[in-house]
Amino acid sequence: MRILLALLGLALVVQVKGEPNLSGTWILAGGGRLHAPSLTALGASFKDNYDFKNDDPSLLCIPASWTRVFSNPNTPFELIQSGNSVRIRHELFDIDRTVPLSEDMQHVRGDPHYPTLGDSVAWYDGDDLLIHTVNYGNETRVLSTIRSWAGLPQSALMVTLERYRLEEGHLAMDITHFDPLMYTEPLIASYRFRPESDWSVEHYGCDPEWAMVVTPEE
Repeated sequence: MRILLALLGLALVVQVKGEPNLSGTWILAGGGRLHAPSLTALGASFKDNYDFKNDDPSLLCIPASWTRVFSNPNTPFELIQSGNSVRIRHELFDIDRTVPLSEDMQHVRGDPHYPTLGDSVAWYDGDDLLIHTVNYGNETRVLSTIRSWAGLPQSALMVTLERYRLEEGHLAMDITHFDPLMYTEPLIASYRFRPESDWSVEHYGCDPEWAMVVTPEE
């Protein structure tokens, strides 16, 4: 079967061949890699004026984005595949995301507790799992809050495409960001996650009073 996806005016056709086994508990191996961002003037202004004490939603126990969630060290996530959906349970902020596998591209809210993480739909492209997300919110917000990524913006136009695949026993994932208001070209972040069969996803229980004393990693 074939799926046709309209992505910011571009046609993306994928051939679905099978279902790779990506299930398991995974944790970040290394810090991730951000391909050099190309910001518009508006995007550059937002980043230049970013102030984590006022602009970081993590201080209110709210995840900034999927990019920020996957960048977090030492917090595992569990990926669970079923016949009609993919569930990803993150320890960070106790996010529990269920994404339907759909041929008709019907997006749904992955975790109703976090509306700013958007609406998603998933499908398989050969040995890869793809997740497409829209409806991140109606305002400009921060995309990432750590390391040199801190202050990168996302607008209401943001659309993302996550691609998961197995590479040499690791789970590789690229997340491509399409936001023409903030970036002159798609922004890509790449991650590798190692399997952790002895780990489990524990209750995170974020407390805003505790979160307020944390500063971003330089």
